[in-house]
Amino acid sequence: MTAFRKYTGRRGVVLRLLFSLLAAGTAITVCSKSSFLYPLNDWVDVNCFFTVGRGLLHGLVPYRDLYEQKGPLVYFLYALAAVISENSFTGVWLLECLCFSCFVYLSGKIAETMSGLRGAFWPGAALTAALVPVTPAFSHGGSAEELFLPVLALGLWLVLRALTEKRRLTDGEGAALGICTAAALWTKYTFCGLFAGLALAVLAWYIRAGHTGKLPRLAGCFLAGALGLSALIVGWFALKGAAGDLWQAYFVNNLTEYSRNIRSGPYDPPLRNLLNNLPWSVPGALGLVWLAATGRKRAWEAAAAGLGAVGLFVFTYLNGRRYPYYALVMSVFAPLGLAAVFRGTGRMLRGRETLLRRTGAVLTALALAASPAAGFMLSGNTYMMKIPREDTPQYRFAEIIRQAENPTLLNYGFLDGGFYFAAGVLPESPYFCTLNISLKDMESAMNRSVRQGETTFVVTRSRELDREAPYTLAGEASMMFEGRRWTYYLYRLKENAETGSGI
Repeated sequence: MTAFRKYTGRRGVVLRLLFSLLAAGTAITVCSKSSFLYPLNDWVDVNCFFTVGRGLLHGLVPYRDLYEQKGPLVYFLYALAAVISENSFTGVWLLECLCFSCFVYLSGKIAETMSGLRGAFWPGAALTAALVPVTPAFSHGGSAEELFLPVLALGLWLVLRALTEKRRLTDGEGAALGICTAAALWTKYTFCGLFAGLALAVLAWYIRAGHTGKLPRLAGCFLAGALGLSALIVGWFALKGAAGDLWQAYFVNNLTEYSRNIRSGPYDPPLRNLLNNLPWSVPGALGLVWLAATGRKRAWEAAAAGLGAVGLFVFTYLNGRRYPYYALVMSVFAPLGLAAVFRGTGRMLRGRETLLRRTGAVLTALALAASPAAGFMLSGNTYMMKIPREDTPQYRFAEIIRQAENPTLLNYGFLDGGFYFAAGVLPESPYFCTLNISLKDMESAMNRSVRQGETTFVVTRSRELDREAPYTLAGEASMMFEGRRWTYYLYRLKENAETGSGI
């Protein structure tokens, strides 16, 4: 597995990054609905993010002008995607490719660091790219979990590398961990579970190794990174006059209301959910067991990885919800299992360097070549490649909506289905779709909008408006989504409609 040993220094880093981009881009292009191979990404979560991201480009502020539940960093990322393209998912696809390539690169580094074999980077990166996107937890592509994988991997790698090298964390590493933790807080605070576990392991390690006097400096660097990023985010909302909206929506409402309204459906419990993702859950479990079985030699690495895994798992499922894509964050531990296999292979072929190099090269080539085929065969998304764009409800309705002068739209009774995106319009109300949270203001505002005919068009899913509503049916279409055929209805405001009737 030392086939690429001659590529060192800056040249080696560039080559590894390009390889990671190739491996990640190939997998994402086949498995993510954001790819140009698909008519659109019809996942409701992604469309919520993209609607808010598009709104940011037009002066709308998350939580105040467009109400959504995730952390602000998600919307800033989707705003970057919208800068590239507001009327296609090209920017989202590029964002996914970039984030996933960083995750693939760091996964290769983890496999290399923990196996002790420099050449382990290449098969580690290639296998990670091939195994993760084909699983159900990858979902439709573009989830907050997927985009945050490189940050989780960076935190895990920084701690494991320092422990493997038997040295204290540097000031820069401490600050980087602080930034990573703050990024978790401002993306989806369940992601903080990994960093809570790593922090406990580092604290115990410093105390046990007699480095207690160094803890204040490390804590200071950590806080500098965490508070620096947090200050930028809070400061931005303060300048927009929306700091209170950020606090109320992202923290108060999520912590008090989100878990009360479990609309998760009949999804599998957490452990079974992991079993649904065997391509990366098996290597992840193997890696954790392998570290635990190494005894005192790698006791601290085992503690860090184990506490990180427990923390991430508990934080992810603590609120009682169990959506399939929640499990994706646990794929960050898969490189540990790959490292265990590589290390065992290295021992078996000790003294046979040529065979070891060839084995690594062949494994890398096979993983890279098999990745697109595996995506086509195993991904649950590829059925949608066969659907022409003009046959989707989103674009069929968009043709009708665009015929109106200055049209406005309400996505009523369900999560954002991509109709704002396809029609190229932005919501008129902060409550632009029905979210998985019980808010009386949201429900009453949307009902009032329909009752008073506040928008030109209303789109519903498997729900027809009452005949007394000031709207008339303008279109009907159906499409498969997550294994179920849904019927969508488009309503248009009646001419000279009298508002104030019931719905």
